Amino acid sequence: MPYVPRLFLKTGIIYLATTFLLGAVLLVFEAAGRPAPFIISIEHGHMGFVGWVVNTVIGVALWLLPVNRNAFPQTQGRYSEAATRGAFYLLNVGLLLRLFAEPVHAWHPATATAAALVAAGLSQLAGVAIVAWTAWQRVFAPPMRPI
Repeated sequence: MPYVPRLFLKTGIIYLATTFLLGAVLLVFEAAGRPAPFIISIEHGHMGFVGWVVNTVIGVALWLLPVNRNAFPQTQGRYSEAATRGAFYLLNVGLLLRLFAEPVHAWHPATATAAALVAAGLSQLAGVAIVAWTAWQRVFAPPMRPI
């Protein structure tokens, strides 16, 4: 399996473990009669969905989608290595920024944390847009002629 899909999949596995760890912590708080702040539950959801599900889906998609040798000749038709690495960093740095900035902003709203949340959202959007463009190029490629 190529490096970039493995990077997405390994990151997804890390988020899967940390999501369940945070879920266990939330349950301990609840069992002790001290529910955690609501914003922590929201972050738990983002870790699980974006961190685990989205990273895993992207990793599998980059690995399994049909190749397009015309669009990506340098990687035997898979994808642009630089673009997909960029997508990985945009998605995951944006997620980490959100995971740290959103609770701070919920407790102490400020212009800096609001700007960080906007940057996090735009970063994640850009990362997903790159992956969507790459997938589009591979799925809607003209059919290859038999040799």
